[in-house]
Amino acid sequence: MKKTLLLIFFYWISNLAFAQYFQTGQDPASIKWHQINTENFQLIYPDYYEEQAQELAGKLEAVYNYGSYSLNHKPRKISVILHTQTVKSNGLVAWAPKRAEFYTTPHQGIYPQDWLEQLALHEFRHVVQVDKVNSLLPGIVKAVLGQQGTALIFGGYLPWWIIEGDAVVTETALSDYGRGRFPSFLMEHRAQVVEKGVFRYDKAYLGSYRDFVPNHYKLGYYMVGSARAKYGTDLWEKVLTRVGNKPFSLFPVNQVLKKETGLKKKTLYKSVFNNLQSDWIVSDERYEPSEFEPVTSQPKYFASYNYNHWLNDSTLISYKTSYDEIPSFSKIDLNGNEEKIFKPGPIFNESVSYSGEWILWSEQIPDLRWEHSGKSLLRLYNLKTGRLLELKPEFKSFSPALSKNKKKLVVVETDFSNNYYLSVYSVPQGELIERFQTSENNYFFSPVWINDNEVAAVTLSAEGKRLAKVNFQKNEMVQLLDEDLGDLKHLVPAGDYLYFVSSFSAKNSLYRYNFSNQVVEQVYEPRFGIESPAVSADSSKIVVSDYTADGFRLISIPAESENATPLSEVKKGEYQLAEALSEQEIGKPDFSATDSVSYDSKKYSKAAHLFNFHSWAPLFIDAGAYDISPGVSLMSQNKLGTAETVLGYKWDYAEESGQFYGNYTYKGWYPKIDFELTNGNRRSKYLQIEQTTDRNGNIISQDTTSQKFTWGELRAGSGIRFPFNLSKGKYNRYLQPELQYNFTSYKRHNSTPDKFNVGNFHTLSYRFYYHQLLRKSYHDMYPDFGFVLDGAYRHSVAGSLNPGNMWALESVIYAPGLLNSHGIKLYGGTQKTSNDGSLGFSDMVRYARNWGKINTTGLSTLGVDYKFPLFYPDWNLGGLLYVRRVKMALFGDLSRLKGNFYHNGEITGTFVKDITSFGTEITSDVNFFRFYAPADIGFRASWIPEVKDVYFDFLFSIDFSSF
Repeated sequence: MKKTLLLIFFYWISNLAFAQYFQTGQDPASIKWHQINTENFQLIYPDYYEEQAQELAGKLEAVYNYGSYSLNHKPRKISVILHTQTVKSNGLVAWAPKRAEFYTTPHQGIYPQDWLEQLALHEFRHVVQVDKVNSLLPGIVKAVLGQQGTALIFGGYLPWWIIEGDAVVTETALSDYGRGRFPSFLMEHRAQVVEKGVFRYDKAYLGSYRDFVPNHYKLGYYMVGSARAKYGTDLWEKVLTRVGNKPFSLFPVNQVLKKETGLKKKTLYKSVFNNLQSDWIVSDERYEPSEFEPVTSQPKYFASYNYNHWLNDSTLISYKTSYDEIPSFSKIDLNGNEEKIFKPGPIFNESVSYSGEWILWSEQIPDLRWEHSGKSLLRLYNLKTGRLLELKPEFKSFSPALSKNKKKLVVVETDFSNNYYLSVYSVPQGELIERFQTSENNYFFSPVWINDNEVAAVTLSAEGKRLAKVNFQKNEMVQLLDEDLGDLKHLVPAGDYLYFVSSFSAKNSLYRYNFSNQVVEQVYEPRFGIESPAVSADSSKIVVSDYTADGFRLISIPAESENATPLSEVKKGEYQLAEALSEQEIGKPDFSATDSVSYDSKKYSKAAHLFNFHSWAPLFIDAGAYDISPGVSLMSQNKLGTAETVLGYKWDYAEESGQFYGNYTYKGWYPKIDFELTNGNRRSKYLQIEQTTDRNGNIISQDTTSQKFTWGELRAGSGIRFPFNLSKGKYNRYLQPELQYNFTSYKRHNSTPDKFNVGNFHTLSYRFYYHQLLRKSYHDMYPDFGFVLDGAYRHSVAGSLNPGNMWALESVIYAPGLLNSHGIKLYGGTQKTSNDGSLGFSDMVRYARNWGKINTTGLSTLGVDYKFPLFYPDWNLGGLLYVRRVKMALFGDLSRLKGNFYHNGEITGTFVKDITSFGTEITSDVNFFRFYAPADIGFRASWIPEVKDVYFDFLFSIDFSSF
């Protein structure tokens, strides 16, 4: 048991080291890069983004003093790389290597502030956090480990709710908005605490398969913000100081919290949320629900219904997401009966609309090669005929809306330079008809057709979001209201009214604007929040998505005017925590003049920046291969993420020998190119029979001894890969042909046996890989449908030694099980080699489980797995482990082996042998030590009929995709 716990601990430490290395991808090779160097930032950006980069540089400098104030630290200069061609909206700060990355395209779900300002406020705070810890670390940590030392300490001690919570607190405190004033961000915890109570700390932080748990951004805002408001602005500054000053202490965060608040992380969580629970329950008891009729029933697990539409007076269409199934458009009657209609691919935020029997949405399509590129595809689906249309707009497109006559659509477009448009395209031709842009380049949200020539939309300016009307014939925009109604979204025209969702009351509630008299009324105030209103054809009923702790349910509310409340009688919502946090700051950055500042810019050469050595270690670490061994290593990754280098010396304890190692990967062109070199000594042993004879030569005794020997080994190789991301719709598709060249040389040492193969050989390998996999739901064990094909051919082309040739083909097929979340995996593989000796190629096809390697000329394996969840316990053992899911797999394998019999090195015959194994695997999704990435831990029990015995294996892996 002790050995098992030690194994888990050291594996966790190893993987914590790997967690700091992550490659976000590459931008298209055609981009020419420029840079701006200010006092505190280096911006690296495409040359066509000059104007916006100048403005962003000014915004970052404007944030610098404000964003660093409450942590009492002014960070050193950092590089900021701008990804302008992606359709993703994001930002990140990393430290191995040190850089920030901004994805500059805004999405439809942003709060009422310029997207680049949001990025500057939030991501700069992360820069301050990490740089503060880095500045305080003992020199020995950075001397021994480089930048990865800072990342290791920072990520190892600070939970994600502190890291992200502090950044959300900062963006809120330093602006008039931020997510701390964003009801859709705040309502999830409120609903959970009121309806289900306060979860245990581990569940609240690490998540659950049984209940919906708000993410660590939302948890962190309440935790960091509430603690800072109560115990002082410098609370978290003291935490970071302790982490930096005492990196070898066991519990630096808890030590500071205990000293400053009398509480530790877990008890602080209880204190914060018990107080919130008291306030929220009192508020909930004062809530007076309006008349409504539920449409959907309470789900067993999380399920949400959004983007709603009346198909007729008794049937609705809604976009459903749930834990048990992948997202789909579903037909729902007023009794809650459902029928799945269509399963689309990844849909952008708030980018679904309807017109009659047509569904229209904007879907994300990845670029074939470049992760920092991509497209938005407009797709139209006809509910009556099943016809699917696709339109390819010129720019990145979001929130499309189809006109009533179905002949044109309007869409929000963003080009690579962040110019924002309302564009009109013809249907089904997809030709551009007209395009509108404001003089101030305002961003648009939620456009809807009022008539054939006018569109209502939400616009974003420095003052926030406003309702507006755009007339394409006159090429003009008129603001409908000047009043700040907070966040605005989900516009729905119906007769004289324009319905919309607003956060005016600090809840996302339903309002309507009267075109005739310009009066705004509140139609429905929810318990927690609503989205996606849909007005019936006769304007008598409105269906909305009403939030609960188990997701958005559908309810129907009446639309009578007597139920509406004038805006003047609606109390404007307050965000007391947000205001308290703002009062702790020295002010808010002034972004109004940032577009008038000009900085020098110059070319950024890709060729001159291929190497950026950032980390080293007294261990051999190859993050790409997930290899950690005794030795030394030096690591480089350039700022554009196109070149990676690992140099080092690797010691093999088992062999008692070491090798020098070098690997270089270049990803800046369409093919990815790899170079690898290893050189050093290898060590092994052989058995030798020693005989003692008498004078007559008779053997009087013999003994078998183990003789150690060494040899020199040089390996050099180069490979080229052509990745094609063909994903579209509900299927993930990926194709990658590869070509690999390898050279291997063996040198004789004094101890090398005469029969040892000395010489060299050159080989070529060709590989073809393809998969097509249905997207998985949160609960799924495997994809419900899909397959994987992997074929390879390897052969010798030159040299004094001949490893022969080998071909192999593997396939995996996935199918649904008997119940939801159950899955079947079928495996088949076959290979043939011309050399079954020590020079032969390594196996590609696996053996039946729990069988070791056997020299063969042919190997074929069939396998089947049936995997299913047993239960979702949400159980924890203190801070040691937290178990989210326990699952089971039943398996059976059959391998057929073909090979040769040898005598004195000569083939004397052939054999065919079948080997089998059957058994079960029981594993759990576990978080150790409250480390955020979950581990998969358990055991395998295998029955081997040929030896009539049961074998047990310990299983362990860790998933870093959850970061």
